[in-house]
Amino acid sequence: MDGEGALMSGSRLASGSRVAIIGGGIAGAGMAASLLFNGRARGSALDVRVYERGDEPDRIAPPAVLTAECRSRLAALGCRVPPEWRAHELRGVEILAGGNREVVPASPGGLWVVDGWPHGQGGMALVREVLVGAATAQGARFIPRRVERVENQPASPDAPAAVRKNGPLVVRAQGSGERFHAVALATGSSPSLGECFFEGFRPAPTVAAVQARLRHASPRLVMAPVARLWLAPLPTVDGLLLLPGTHSVYALAFGPAVTPADLCQSLMMAARDGLVEEGFELMGLETTRLPFGPGRTLVSPGQIAVGTAAFGHPLQLGLSETLASSSRAAVSLLDAGLEASALERRYVREGIAELLEDSAAGARSLAWLRRAGARAPRAFVTARGRGTTTGQGSNGVLGLATPTPMALLGSARWAGLRELLSSWMRTTMEPMPATIPSLEPDLYYIVDDDPDAREAMTQLLESTGARVVAFADELALFCAVARRPPTAILLDVVLHWVDGLRLCEGLKQHPLTRDTRVVVMSGLNRPHVRQRALDAGAEAFLPKPVDAEKLLRLLMGTGNDTYEKPRTHREPTVYAPSPSGRGLG
Repeated sequence: MDGEGALMSGSRLASGSRVAIIGGGIAGAGMAASLLFNGRARGSALDVRVYERGDEPDRIAPPAVLTAECRSRLAALGCRVPPEWRAHELRGVEILAGGNREVVPASPGGLWVVDGWPHGQGGMALVREVLVGAATAQGARFIPRRVERVENQPASPDAPAAVRKNGPLVVRAQGSGERFHAVALATGSSPSLGECFFEGFRPAPTVAAVQARLRHASPRLVMAPVARLWLAPLPTVDGLLLLPGTHSVYALAFGPAVTPADLCQSLMMAARDGLVEEGFELMGLETTRLPFGPGRTLVSPGQIAVGTAAFGHPLQLGLSETLASSSRAAVSLLDAGLEASALERRYVREGIAELLEDSAAGARSLAWLRRAGARAPRAFVTARGRGTTTGQGSNGVLGLATPTPMALLGSARWAGLRELLSSWMRTTMEPMPATIPSLEPDLYYIVDDDPDAREAMTQLLESTGARVVAFADELALFCAVARRPPTAILLDVVLHWVDGLRLCEGLKQHPLTRDTRVVVMSGLNRPHVRQRALDAGAEAFLPKPVDAEKLLRLLMGTGNDTYEKPRTHREPTVYAPSPSGRGLG
């Protein structure tokens, strides 16, 4: 056979076929390895090129969670799973919501948290490196270029034979263009090519998320053997995932409108409630996107979307689904690569149908879990008891064998409806903590990122005999207030991680800290800023530079020659700047 006939048998990819994979992450490297392995088993030698996107690498370097199925899939692709990856093994996942908590145990073999950070690479990078090695050993070529679009342009009949036989799909990457017989999109859940892939393609919808790394000061810290999922810690946060590694904790907050400030506030609340160790250091923070359901129209002649570009949900903790879609996409391309209907049947309807259903169920269950409130942790346990059998490719949530997303959706929906009915028949009562630490008289906290302002206010208050703790980093404040309630907190508005007004709201919304006096300070002496401070629960607003006499009079009831203990309850106060201009920055 010669020309194009030597490359294809019917609609199948055959020896010499050229395949481009866009995205060099877990899904892209996994698909390259699977394509070459399965092609060789069918007697087909493929030319596989992987276009690495060339974007800036993540600063956060997320860890990887490997289930027993993940490890089996990696081994099947020719990857050697290092024994040191088992250094930190999780026994289960603790679910928290509304003051209730339940631990869902992992299956035998546990969940391996693969991570080298901060001494080396993050776990996702480590797993990718192993997959890239396996794919390269089988002949894949990795190209460090960012793809702009894919065009379907069959070569004209009078084109040179070398052009005609290289396929009808043109990959445009940073000014260059190459022809291929098939193209796979494996760019993850970040902004993908969209309509620049093929007409009608819609990648998986996404939800906003913020990820961070926490490092602890204590070198002897022993990490808990469980991951934690805190559901709805804030109105804008659907969930906060805390994943412990050997030397750090990976934190991920997600929700339609989540911001970096939301993650920081959630972390402070988590430290206050003992979910993370007190004294952590935030080493990095960045926004990202998570898949939130199935994509639409995932195939076209010779084109296919895999991994989280095609489907996923925030409760999908392991890599099983991504690796499964990569393997099934590879087999589907080999069997039905150039015919759209055959590819759709082979890949979508027969290959990943259950994975698509699971992603839709996982995304929908989050809304019901939020509605379920304190009943949500129990919903996980109830769903787990509804059976342990999963279908082909169907996996449990959070890297667990069970519950499956479909079982969780049913349980969460029932818990949400019960909570809704119960709320109609009761008066909402906020649970009080078992013990509330007593207020420490003459103890004041100052939160300000300006060292000169902190020092000046500290000296002023200490001159009256008060004890002062000054915080340059607001993240430690929640822990300190919960354990040693001060007489008052002096809180700047402009801070490094969290808006001071949001911080004030958070203090006032929890039983342990809501009675703490808060005085907000800011150089932004605007009416709307003052009003926001008072609406957030501040006792007073002081413009900067802060007038020393007014500050002492507010905190201690002292004037020029009078001293009066502060009242337990007082109306919010707004002070204007001192006419003399004397004050504390």
